[in-house]
Amino acid sequence: MIQEHEACRERMQQYLQASAAAAHSWYDADGHWISASRPPDTRERLWISSALYANGEHQFADTLIRRGDTTRYGDHCFDIFDNNIAITLLLDHREDMAPDVRQQLEGLVRDGFAFKPGNRAPDFQFHGYNDNMPAAATMGLILGGELLGQADAVAHGVWNLQRLRALLTRRGVVSEFNSPTYSSLSLHALGMIAEYAREEEVRTLARSIEARLWLDLAARFHPETGILAGPYSRAYTIDTIGHLSCVGSILWFLLGERIPLSPMALFTPSTELVLHTRNNYPFNIAQMCCFATGVYHLPDEAVGLFAGKHYPFRAVASSEQGDWGIDFPGRPCRVDTVLHADYTLGTSSTILCGGEHTLNYFVTYRRRDTVKSFRDVGTVLQKMVVNDDVPGMIGYGERTSATGEVIRYANAGEDEMLVSKSNATAMQTETTALLLSHPHLGLGGIPDEGFLGGGQPPREMTRLSEMVIFPSHFGGADEILVGGKPREDWSGEVQRGEWIACRRGRLLIAIRPLAYSCTLGPVRITLERHNNYEVIRTTFYQGEPRIFTRRELGQTFGGFIAEHAGMDEYPNLAAFADEFSQAAITDYYWATRCARYLRPAGVTRPALDMEVSWSPGSVVPRFATIDGQPVEMPIVQIDGIDATQLPFLSERAPSIPPYFPWDDFSVVWGDWPSAIGERGIV
Repeated sequence: MIQEHEACRERMQQYLQASAAAAHSWYDADGHWISASRPPDTRERLWISSALYANGEHQFADTLIRRGDTTRYGDHCFDIFDNNIAITLLLDHREDMAPDVRQQLEGLVRDGFAFKPGNRAPDFQFHGYNDNMPAAATMGLILGGELLGQADAVAHGVWNLQRLRALLTRRGVVSEFNSPTYSSLSLHALGMIAEYAREEEVRTLARSIEARLWLDLAARFHPETGILAGPYSRAYTIDTIGHLSCVGSILWFLLGERIPLSPMALFTPSTELVLHTRNNYPFNIAQMCCFATGVYHLPDEAVGLFAGKHYPFRAVASSEQGDWGIDFPGRPCRVDTVLHADYTLGTSSTILCGGEHTLNYFVTYRRRDTVKSFRDVGTVLQKMVVNDDVPGMIGYGERTSATGEVIRYANAGEDEMLVSKSNATAMQTETTALLLSHPHLGLGGIPDEGFLGGGQPPREMTRLSEMVIFPSHFGGADEILVGGKPREDWSGEVQRGEWIACRRGRLLIAIRPLAYSCTLGPVRITLERHNNYEVIRTTFYQGEPRIFTRRELGQTFGGFIAEHAGMDEYPNLAAFADEFSQAAITDYYWATRCARYLRPAGVTRPALDMEVSWSPGSVVPRFATIDGQPVEMPIVQIDGIDATQLPFLSERAPSIPPYFPWDDFSVVWGDWPSAIGERGIV
């Protein structure tokens, strides 16, 4: 266990001490908020109190907790964060607390045993959505149930673990895969169960699940840049630009200087660093306290992969997604990552939920020979946007009062996320990716039942466009070729059919947009700058406000082919771009969209034939082939790792005893369409 190393413990303690000191500038002695930034939720008070307890400031921690206000539903309080942070505080600091605070937190833990709402609510299962919340619920049920003598809560939590084991016998990774934010929360919860559960069998099961998650994360970690390669199931702005993420913070605690951006940077405010929740420093500092007090169990294979890799390195795994309404039914997903010394390329064959913050095409690269800080890392991603949405928009910390008044606070920064409005499928081989997209059909309205059982009115739009986005906070393209001709700067029109090639640090990248429409007319392709970003924008519509039908949206086609290389592979950008100048591309729609990329053999690259057929409104293609062979979906393939030796993959999954605890599937925060046919109770 890497946490046993003295240096790891010292980094965690260093962070907690700095966090405890910072808390005194946010709260007065009575626990009132005095900072100008957005006031904290209860979870932030609980997170920072862990640093205060660890620093010996027990009375101040008690004071902050007393002023917490978890949402009340009838006779009990519940918030998926608050109730389950409470159990971690009790495990670590129960004897340090005043009796009333201990009672308050035990009450939260006990309320977490409830069904509606509570950790046993039907949506906190591992069934294709945000796995971090079921993981937290499972931790609260098992560890809280043991602490307070609630055997039925423990039994439900163990059943959750068994269901997660079942998922990992048929899939390589969880549904909320490789998220720089949420993978951390799942790992934290599983690590706590593996460390503190009283039954050895439960600890062993949790530790085996944790090992699987760590190994997949380690396989997609790029030691040369110190960040996760793509694709990402869920990512915010800070993740898409390679700034301070939750995973990065955990890895700094565990691995130290291998990670170029330390969470200690939070204590020295910088205009260069973009932070989550619109540069809300207190939120970010408090959040990382959660990870600084966790317990983690990295398998030896994961430790080795974090330390270094032989390039090229490849990791492939399958996952599965739950139903997100009529436009995004339940489906399997292939998660594919290729890592080279200078860059990484990741794709996923479908998107999580509605793809709002999925990155199913994501590139990371070195801007310089040696990465010393976050300034030396670059990324590339795709989004489809409507109206005036662009990357890098500035927002302020805000809250809506009980009277409906919007209150603005002092913290301001880039919005948490540029919401994408595309359905997309992607595939890759070696250094080449092909992505197809079209707008959400839901923009044209959902006439019957959508997610949560409600219809959705059509959205009026003045612009509909797709962007390939190059975060350029620390420098843009070093060299640009459009249609083989140099451009002085990142601007101007691009003729349909032209390749856009550029050199960005150690990365050579060429993008060939695939965009047309049966219904909206010719597309327009432009190179644009917005805030700290350079983008390739394909505009499908720009004009007077109008509403599009689902048919018009479904027959509007986006996407691109992307080729990638490191600086040492070609003598110059022109030689790289020339490799693709003779490629043949066929892309048409007749009942089904069919796209084919046929690249002849070049000086350094072999011939390539990629083909995919995808229907409007579908989430998986009719077929996808590479050099004539179908793209398969293995459970897990990681270079240098024998998959049969991974937990659960060399054994027959044990049968889970019949268990069905719900009278119905209603939840207090929404009307989900549901029905129970058979209960399976024997």
